[in-house]
Amino acid sequence: MTTAVKQKPTIFGSLKLQPQTRKILAHLNKRGSISPMEALVTYGCFRLAAQIFKLRQVGYNIVTDVRKDNVAHQYARYVLRKN
Repeated sequence: MTTAVKQKPTIFGSLKLQPQTRKILAHLNKRGSISPMEALVTYGCFRLAAQIFKLRQVGYNIVTDVRKDNVAHQYARYVLRKN
């Protein structure tokens, strides 16, 4: 298993982000976490994992929290960790 070196997010990295990715980042900054269903309903984002990947690439520390709903279906909730 390889460990990636965490970099601090910079304004330059954030400027490269697409509009939908910026909306997801704003949501994470405001609310702290987001699920795929919230992203779909609120922002029309079908591929939240891809947006999270882009945010991680520019240095944001986002943790995946796997949860189960009331009928035992698993889903991911992405949590922004502020250092």
